[in-house]
Amino acid sequence: MSDDFTREEIAVLAPYVTNTHRPIYALKNLPEEVVAVLFAYYSRSRESLRRNLLKLIQERDVDLESGLNVSSLEMGELTAAQEKARQFHEKWVVGYGHASVAEHAVVHLAIEDVSIIATKIIEDTRLASYTEKSTRYVLFDGEKFCRVPRLMQSPYATLYEDTVRFLLNTYVALVSQVVTCIKTRVPRRTAQGERAYETACHAKAYDLLRYLLPAAILTNLGLTINARALEHLLTKLLSDPLEEVRDIGAALKHEAEKVVPTLLKYADYNAYVAETDQAIRQLSQDSLAEGDHLETPAVTLVRFPEDAEEQLAAAILYGYTAVSWLQIVEQVGKLSAEARARIIDEYLHRRGPHDQPLRALEHLYYTFEIVLDYGAYRDIQRHRMATQTRQPLSTRYGYSVPGDLVAYGLGDAFRTCMEQAADAYNRIAEEYPLEAQYVLPLAYRTRVLFTWNLRELFHFIQLRSAKQGHFSYRRIAQQVYAEIERVHPALARYIRVDQADYQLGRL
Repeated sequence: MSDDFTREEIAVLAPYVTNTHRPIYALKNLPEEVVAVLFAYYSRSRESLRRNLLKLIQERDVDLESGLNVSSLEMGELTAAQEKARQFHEKWVVGYGHASVAEHAVVHLAIEDVSIIATKIIEDTRLASYTEKSTRYVLFDGEKFCRVPRLMQSPYATLYEDTVRFLLNTYVALVSQVVTCIKTRVPRRTAQGERAYETACHAKAYDLLRYLLPAAILTNLGLTINARALEHLLTKLLSDPLEEVRDIGAALKHEAEKVVPTLLKYADYNAYVAETDQAIRQLSQDSLAEGDHLETPAVTLVRFPEDAEEQLAAAILYGYTAVSWLQIVEQVGKLSAEARARIIDEYLHRRGPHDQPLRALEHLYYTFEIVLDYGAYRDIQRHRMATQTRQPLSTRYGYSVPGDLVAYGLGDAFRTCMEQAADAYNRIAEEYPLEAQYVLPLAYRTRVLFTWNLRELFHFIQLRSAKQGHFSYRRIAQQVYAEIERVHPALARYIRVDQADYQLGRL
């Protein structure tokens, strides 16, 4: 039943809801903490959200004119609305453990002039949305890189700065030359617009030259996150061994508290997080022998369901029966291969070009060990419907060499950059192994363990093998597909993969 408001009450509510008479409506013009309070009332009140909002306004429990604003916080003068919100959240979020209330408060944060090293740590948080400065469409500033505090106060300061500057100067200097080479190799077609052609050529050049960018380069990141996930993220950042990351955590907390002041109470340094990281790091050094430096496959499927077709067919049928899982598995196991194939085909073959496969595929998990350049990892990490564990960036696995740069006669210049970076890294890493990562270019490889469910693999392979993708991660997606096809060809045939190669993928 919809609310029945008087004309006066409608006038009060109208600025804050999209309608006052239908049962489905959106909220607007409300501070995030007030939104969280209103949604929290759903679990404790018989009244509608609009009715509770009206009550809060009429009883002056919230001050929507001043809101929960920045100036009052900075002056240390809490308004009645802030105090009311604080008391509410102390009671329901802290006192009664209803932390889910904080999920209804959403914060949008601009994170600018931070290193790529830092953004990878931030983006490890899954329950958030990110948009990061593109290495394809933006020419990075050769003067903007992270001055790592510990290194700038060490004997390695000059070595670090000189190496990073050399990499960036080379990156900037080669842009026009590479664009010219690309135009020579791939002339503009008659039907192609000049502007589109220029954009595609520059994008290709930036894709090639991004390998030279050091991980210290400063980038920008947009973050949208709910307050509950933000509290976890801040705790992680404030407990990180890298000073830059801790500083980012402190700055994010300071700014986010201006939007959701009462919901980040426990975001702080966490001894469990910090000390466990240190302890396991030491144990790994004490317990494990150094691995060899032999060539490591780019993609290795290390774990997968042996009975994938039976498991998937059972998962597909499960929601349509009143039979237990074990009984379904037993019965499906007795079916012929053709009967199981029909179940899977009925579930997948109607999928249109923009349809994601249905959720039964999420019951099958595949674990891949992938060795890829740090630039490609920067893109693949965004597939957060996965469990990812990355080893530190180092020189152990060598670096990727873009074949086109070699073809353009720039192979020697490229290798000189890599060797100079490796020398700086090796010298710095003797005393500062974590901080040494900043000096390495995106061409250097890292090793990552990914556990994906089959549904996410459908999405990952289709998206990352597509024509417009960077050639580095396109190869990774194609090899991931090849591994699934090797062990489960009957399932792989439903995965959309682009196996072609392209000179200018964005044309």
